[in-house]
Amino acid sequence: MKSNLWVGVILAAGIGSRMRSSTPKPLHALCGRTLIEQTVRTLREAGIERVVIVASPLLASNPQLLEIVDGDIGEGVSVAIQTEPRGTGHALLSASNAASQTTHILVANADMPLITADTVRSMLTTHTDLDASITLLTGRGEVPAGFGRVVRDSDDHVIEIVEEADADEAALTINEFNAGYYCMDTDLAWNLLASLEPSATGEIYITDVVSTAVQTGAPVEAVLVSDLSEVAGINDRTELAAAEAVMRARILRHWMFEGVTMIDPDTTYIDSGVTVGRDTTIKPGSHLLGETQIGINAVIGPGTVLKDTTVDDGAVIISSHAESAHIGERATVGPFSHLRPGSVIGPDAHIGNYAEVKDSVIGPGAKIGHFSYVGDTTVGAGANIGAGTVTCNYDGDAKHQTVIGENAFIGSGSMLVAPVSIGPGASTGAGSVVTHDVPAGARVAGVPARSIADPDSS
Repeated sequence: MKSNLWVGVILAAGIGSRMRSSTPKPLHALCGRTLIEQTVRTLREAGIERVVIVASPLLASNPQLLEIVDGDIGEGVSVAIQTEPRGTGHALLSASNAASQTTHILVANADMPLITADTVRSMLTTHTDLDASITLLTGRGEVPAGFGRVVRDSDDHVIEIVEEADADEAALTINEFNAGYYCMDTDLAWNLLASLEPSATGEIYITDVVSTAVQTGAPVEAVLVSDLSEVAGINDRTELAAAEAVMRARILRHWMFEGVTMIDPDTTYIDSGVTVGRDTTIKPGSHLLGETQIGINAVIGPGTVLKDTTVDDGAVIISSHAESAHIGERATVGPFSHLRPGSVIGPDAHIGNYAEVKDSVIGPGAKIGHFSYVGDTTVGAGANIGAGTVTCNYDGDAKHQTVIGENAFIGSGSMLVAPVSIGPGASTGAGSVVTHDVPAGARVAGVPARSIADPDSS
C-alpha cells in the first residue's frame, strides 16, 4: 500500500530526561539503528513515503539527525521544530506546514520503535475502509504505567481517552489503553487541535482530539494491537535494553526461518540492517553489525564481530573482527585476526591467526598465515606472506603503498619498507628488510635486502 495522500508525523521532541544522557532519546540506538531511523523505516515499509519529524530545537540541530535526514532514508523526510515543550497536541500542530497538501496523517512516536509495518498498514486500511476521521491504536491487557485508558460507550464505540493522571477508580479498571499511534484526516486534525484549550500546565494533548471529534459527530475507530510488545515505550535505559531484546529476538527468528542456522541464538547478535544467506551457520558469540551482508553457505564464528562487512558465499570467519571489509568466496579468516576498513580479501585467500590487514587488497588464493601486519598493500594472486611479516607503510608523515606480485614468496619476519614493490614470483629471505623494489622472479635477503644468486642458475 503506497499513497502520496498519507504523511507520517513522528513525534520526537520530548526531552527524554530519564535516559540521563547528553544524546537526545530519539538518537539512541536499537539493534544498530537510532530510534528515529527505526520508526522512519517502519513507516516506509508500511507505504508512507513522506515523513515529518517533529523535533526540539536541540534535536533539530544535532549533526546525527541531519546525517539521517541527508542519508539513504532521507528522501521525503523533513524536520519541523516544536519551539517549546507544550504537549503532544502542540507538537503535532508544529508539523502542520510541513505536512501540508495531504489528506491523511499517521501520528507515530519515536520512542515506540517496536511497532511493525503490518500494524501500521492495518491502521491505514481500517481508517480508509471505514471512512473514519480518527483511528487510534489500542492495546488490551496489563496497562503500562502512564498510558491513558480508552473509554467506550454501550455500543462499543470509542468516546474518550482518559489520561492516567486524570483517571478515577472506575477508569483505572479499564484494561484497554491508548497506544499513542493515530490516523487522522488532515483538515479535521488541524482544526480540532487549534480549537483545544491548553491544560492548567499550558499543554495541548492529542488525546483531547478524540473526545472533541466524538462530540462533533466525526467517526472514531480503533485498531487493537495483537502483540503488546509492539507498543512498549522507551523512557530509560532499562526499557531500551528490554526493547533491544525484543527486536533482536525478532531479527534472529526471521533469519532462522529464512534458512540460517544459529547454534546459540541467546549469544548471537544481528543488527536490523544485516542480511544473511541461506545455509549459513552463525556460531555463538558472534555480532553482525551495521549493514553487514553475508552470502550463502558461510560460517561465522564463534566469537566473530563483523561491522559493515560483506562476506561472500562459502567464506569462513573464525573468532575475528572486520569493519568495512569485503571477504571473497571460500576465503578463510582467523582465528584472532583483524580486518580494518578498506580490506578486500579475494576468493580462496587465507588470513590465518593474529594477522591484521588494513586498506589492502589480498588477491585470490593468497595466504597470510600468521602474526603479520599488511597495510596499504596490494597482494597478488597466489602470493605467500610468511609469519611475522610487516609492511612498514608509515614514515611518520604519510602512508605509502606496497605491491606484492602474483606468486611472490615473502619470508618470515620480512620488513617491507614502503613505498616498495615485490615483483611476481620474487622472494625475500627470512628477516629481510626490503627498502628497494625487487624485480620479478628475483631473490633478496639481508638487512638491507640485496639480491642473492639463484642456486639453480648454475
